[in-house]
Amino acid sequence: MTSAIFSYCLYALLGVYAVGFVRLFVQKVNLSSTCWLIGAFVCWPLFMLDEWLRLAHATDLAVIYGLSDVFAVLAITCCYRAIKPMLLAYPTARKRLWWPVVVTALFQCTVLLIPVEDKQQWLLSSPHGEPFVLWPAYIASLLTGFSVLLIGILITEHIQMYHRHLPEQAVDIKNLKMPKLAGVMGSLVGVAFMSILLVTAATFGFFPVPFWESFHHLMLGTAILIVLFSLTFIRRTSPSPLDYERLDEGKATPYEISSIISKAERYTLESKAYKTRFLTLSAFCKGADIDPTSLALALQLSERKNFRRFIFHYRLEYAKNVLLRSDAKLEAVAKRIGVNSEKFLSEYLVKHLHTRSQKK
Repeated sequence: MTSAIFSYCLYALLGVYAVGFVRLFVQKVNLSSTCWLIGAFVCWPLFMLDEWLRLAHATDLAVIYGLSDVFAVLAITCCYRAIKPMLLAYPTARKRLWWPVVVTALFQCTVLLIPVEDKQQWLLSSPHGEPFVLWPAYIASLLTGFSVLLIGILITEHIQMYHRHLPEQAVDIKNLKMPKLAGVMGSLVGVAFMSILLVTAATFGFFPVPFWESFHHLMLGTAILIVLFSLTFIRRTSPSPLDYERLDEGKATPYEISSIISKAERYTLESKAYKTRFLTLSAFCKGADIDPTSLALALQLSERKNFRRFIFHYRLEYAKNVLLRSDAKLEAVAKRIGVNSEKFLSEYLVKHLHTRSQKK
């Protein structure tokens, strides 16, 4: 019964994989590094190789058993390289990112020390206990779990940082967020942690799990496949041009601050940039000939504002003038300037009129 359930699960995963792979080429996925996503898709069935051997009862191919776990690390590393350009305008290529792949691959090769007869037996029932004798059977699975956990955390941190700084480099941020991808990556981290616990329990014989390898592959395989499938959906992002380290330092002279803000204000009024929907800091600074991080830093230090609030100030002033000088409807003006709440715009207008009456 358990074997049949595993078989149905594998067939279901194959179906999802096929749909995702087709979507990758049918949909125009907005990834500047699509080749990395293709590489991740190629790695996924290779990671599941041991399960295909079990499904086909291919004991004659037991010599290649246990050599597939490294492809999970390679797949999630490719996902990292595919996701990063969505979040950063100038992503850096970290060579140390590939160290988990190299280390896992080296330890994976130790499984070649295990006799083929033992591998044939393990295809029917996974090894259990005796960590000092059978360590080659466990080490790659443990390293895979830790590597996927580590890289999953890195991706999640990048997404969180992107969301945290989004108001500093975009105006209409609602459609630029990626909450679903963040949730998927969080789930992957949780699954990787559970996989580590499972392999550790099997290694030290805490409790018998006859098919722990199948559970390990099924858990990680499903989580990684969900990540891959989610990346095939078209999404709008605004890769950040900001230097986060410089922004966190928060250092700028008063002259630099006033000069940059004056230049930004002048360009905003001359170009009427506040009328542009989906305006980003990159596009604005390119037109104004200002360094993006310098502007974000100047706004942060002088007026405690971000780029979104800076532009919205002009949008609201523009909306106020339109409403006071014409018979335009509140709903139409709110939609034009990207304000989702008519109530907010109405309250802003009432506040302005109340302030003006007090001055008189």
